[in-house]
Amino acid sequence: MEGFNSKVMDVIGNVTEKAVGNEGFAVVGQRGGVESVYVLAQCWRTMGEKGCRDCLEVAGKNLRGCLPGKQGRAMLAGCYMRYSTEKFFDVQEDELNGNGEPHFHIVFLSHGSLIFILVSCIFSWTMGGFTVLAVMVAGMVLSVLSLFGFTKAYQRLQKKTAMTSAPVGTSKSQHKNRLNFKYEMLEKATDFFNASRKLGQGGAGSVFKGTLPDGSNIAVKRLFFNTRQWADNFFTEVNLISGIQHKNLVRLLGCSIEGPESLLVYEYVPNKSLDKIIFGCSEQVLSWQQRFDIICGIAEGLVYLHDSCSEKIIHRDIKSSNILLDEDLTPKIADFGLAGCVDPDKSHHSTGIAGTLGYMAPEYLVRGQLTDKADVYAFGVLVLEIVCGRKNHVFMEGSSSILNSVYQNYRANTNTKSVDAILKSEYPEREASNVLQIGLLCTQASLALRPSMSEVVQMLTDKECSIPSPK
Repeated sequence: MEGFNSKVMDVIGNVTEKAVGNEGFAVVGQRGGVESVYVLAQCWRTMGEKGCRDCLEVAGKNLRGCLPGKQGRAMLAGCYMRYSTEKFFDVQEDELNGNGEPHFHIVFLSHGSLIFILVSCIFSWTMGGFTVLAVMVAGMVLSVLSLFGFTKAYQRLQKKTAMTSAPVGTSKSQHKNRLNFKYEMLEKATDFFNASRKLGQGGAGSVFKGTLPDGSNIAVKRLFFNTRQWADNFFTEVNLISGIQHKNLVRLLGCSIEGPESLLVYEYVPNKSLDKIIFGCSEQVLSWQQRFDIICGIAEGLVYLHDSCSEKIIHRDIKSSNILLDEDLTPKIADFGLAGCVDPDKSHHSTGIAGTLGYMAPEYLVRGQLTDKADVYAFGVLVLEIVCGRKNHVFMEGSSSILNSVYQNYRANTNTKSVDAILKSEYPEREASNVLQIGLLCTQASLALRPSMSEVVQMLTDKECSIPSPK
């Protein structure tokens, strides 16, 4: 066991050095001995050598916890590393040299290689083995290869420069902040992510309060892992979302993707999240009118995302902890870390599963089919939580879930039994009953039966609008 552990750590150290010197990517295989070991390491293309090394060293240390397991993975905001006793990368066995390290086929030829090949051709010609034509052909081939290598290198450099220096530039936002915040500045703004500045923590990362040099407050989300896989896609989506402004959406100011971890920068909302007030130990009790206004505000925010943006945006993680409240208890939908942008002409969008159990629509959870109706389902669950005053995964005696208990009361025409008991009788029964019915409509198993968010807003605000019966 000790021999195997030592071998794995040696190969991890080896692949780290190679990746840092090879534009952030390397694979190393070491066969024989106690056990064969294969390791892959990769950094974001926007990271410099120091950032790549620092990140891979942390990944290597984290992989110690996987030993003596036969495989392990470490995914950080800026890099990814994996080891296994089975070869998992696409390098043929005959490409591994005697030291167990793969040969890389690189298109860029060094000056020494070019001179060596050219001299070899000339030498062969002088010995009578080639004609002048052979030398000319060899020279042409080398020229083409050199030009191709230079072109590819220049394109890569141009793309990287554009990635790291592009301004916010969104005509909608009209603000002067830059998307690419400096990592060092955000470190200082949060007092190096001091625990005293921590505002909360979710599935994707921890949020810290920060203060910029001009005195303005921000919220900095420190991501646990790379939810975008590639920096260019991440940057593009942040660029799109940063231009969105609505009174019921937390404004995304930008991000940092050049440091050892990825950070999202949001506007600072001073009040608590909805879950802390409804389910937490807060002494504050929301009245019916406050709950109703919060439900309407969330619905309007989702209508904006689904129907009023240049591209349909599906949030994918609507839940009580992602609803922030300002000083006036106006709800603001937060955490666009899982947001997906969908072409308006596309009826659905298949993707990897991401979200929170209990709020995820059946078709998305089972088949990975993502539409705006997935947000409608999560909204419906949230509505029932707000009205009933209990979490969807907390079971009560005699009922399987909040959805089931509310539906049973609906069928028995006893909707008011589902309303939070802390409100006593201080609420309009008909309005509360209608809101519960809308929540059930939104959580129907068939996405075709769920209303759109614009229809939901109409049902909530138009007293004369008829509300269909949930199936």
